Amino acid sequence: MQAAKRFLLIVLVILGVLLIVGLTLAAIFKVLLDVLYVFLILLALLMVGATLFQTYSIIALMRTIKTVRDEMKPLLASVQETVGLMKDTAQTAGRTVSTIGETTKLTSEFVLAPVVHTVASVVAVGGMLRMLLGKGHVRSRAERRREQQLEAMREARVRGDE
Repeated sequence: MQAAKRFLLIVLVILGVLLIVGLTLAAIFKVLLDVLYVFLILLALLMVGATLFQTYSIIALMRTIKTVRDEMKPLLASVQETVGLMKDTAQTAGRTVSTIGETTKLTSEFVLAPVVHTVASVVAVGGMLRMLLGKGHVRSRAERRREQQLEAMREARVRGDE
């Protein structure tokens, strides 16, 4: 990129020097008006050329837009088909979740609830028997957990002191 900038700078300096030398020579030989006319004709030709290139680029842009539109139609159809499939899949998944929810509720009401009640009754009877048969005071689960937490805090302090 630096080489291109350097080349452009050199070309611009050379063109500037040639322009100054040419205008100076035209002034010396008293043909400055003729040089002006030549420059105006060259500028008009450049404008016509630029207009033609712009027209060509607009035509090329229109063809590109038409090609993109033609390519987008099958893509949109494919996307619409995929969306339809996804909608059907979501509905099927919703029905499946509903069925699973109903099955879970049924299982919970008729199988799990009686088992939980039975286990709770057995544990309660066991606690009462231990109490009545002299095994001592039945500690609650919360009391046991609290003792474990206190022991863990004591161990942490001992480790922190070391």
